[in-house]
Amino acid sequence: MNNTFSKKDLTLEELYILESEMLKRRKSKAAAWGLWAGLSFFGAHRFYTENYGSASAMFLTSTFPIFMLLLLSGPTARTSFNNFLFPFSILLIIGSIIWGLIDAFFLNRRVEKLNDAIECEIIHKIKSDR
Repeated sequence: MNNTFSKKDLTLEELYILESEMLKRRKSKAAAWGLWAGLSFFGAHRFYTENYGSASAMFLTSTFPIFMLLLLSGPTARTSFNNFLFPFSILLIIGSIIWGLIDAFFLNRRVEKLNDAIECEIIHKIKSDR
């Protein structure tokens, strides 16, 4: 989304307000990449870019299997249910790792789209307050 046409009819004062609001609300690519590098396994970069649904799914697909593996590694008897949960947990962990790596290819675009949407929202608010 390009907000160039929306900005053309703003006054200098309104452009200043827009810029100051963007400085407060803009999402940083460096912060997103830092979260991806350190916590991509848990979906922290998706929470940062406000993709709450997929971030929650990513968080659950990484924490649930870790929790299950910790429970299964204890001195419990091997049951058929445990024999199912162990490979299932490993599969979910591998899927989370792959999902995190694939996210690296789309992270910059996601941050740019979010910043464009924030800018568009601010422009509409400025125009409605006239």
